[in-house]
Amino acid sequence: MTIERNPDLELSRRVRLDRVPQTGAALEIVGSEHERTALAHRFGVLSVPELSASVTLYPEGGNRWRVDGRLLARVVQACGITLEPVEQRIDETFLLRFAGDAEEVDRETGELIVGSEAAEPLMDDVLDLGDIVADQLGLAIDPFPRTPGARLEDVLPPAPDATGEGPFSALAALKRRPKE
Repeated sequence: MTIERNPDLELSRRVRLDRVPQTGAALEIVGSEHERTALAHRFGVLSVPELSASVTLYPEGGNRWRVDGRLLARVVQACGITLEPVEQRIDETFLLRFAGDAEEVDRETGELIVGSEAAEPLMDDVLDLGDIVADQLGLAIDPFPRTPGARLEDVLPPAPDATGEGPFSALAALKRRPKE
């Protein structure tokens, strides 16, 4: 099995489907420093110090494919409150299906499969397992990272006191002023 790379993607491991054995093919993906830096830029995080995945590609017959994987990563991003670095460890499994058919029909019931159960469409005879891993990383990153113990109240200015002093007090005074 030959692995190719797409230079336009941050993490690419392209596998030609016609070269995958009937028993499936396993691939270990370890992101290089350059790939991890590019992924950190793509996802807007401070760094991705570790990234690896075990991925297995299985033919399911009839131009249908299954991708099973386990993603292990470490991501560092800025706390949404304090901006201090926050580390997140990621250990996620994933299962994706791909099909060359425009629509997928359940073999037992004959009904059209839609929503999250539907297979992703195949665009050609190649699957990029590296890009799949990159997408799974993006889905696993915490969208609201927070330093343990960080509270919004600790970084916000104090609330206006009961005298009405605050950012809109001048406007309120104009509103109370009698019209001339």
